[in-house]
Amino acid sequence: MAAAKVLDVEWKFGVTAATSECDKVGISYLHMKITISPETLGDKPRTVFLEMSLPQFYEFLHKLEKAKSSLEYMT
Repeated sequence: MAAAKVLDVEWKFGVTAATSECDKVGISYLHMKITISPETLGDKPRTVFLEMSLPQFYEFLHKLEKAKSSLEYMT
């Protein structure tokens, strides 16, 4: 079985402008749409939607950079 690969990534940054919870107004967030290759022939690519706060995004980015460094070290 072949490993799934990321085919496409789309993202949008946003700021909460209005909500019934006053403490959430002005909070930044990130919407991501990730398209992943099918795991078997005949299947369609899979799309994953994520919403993250900015601190969550920076933690995610840090983990991706760490994984990249580990892979580069092994090759």
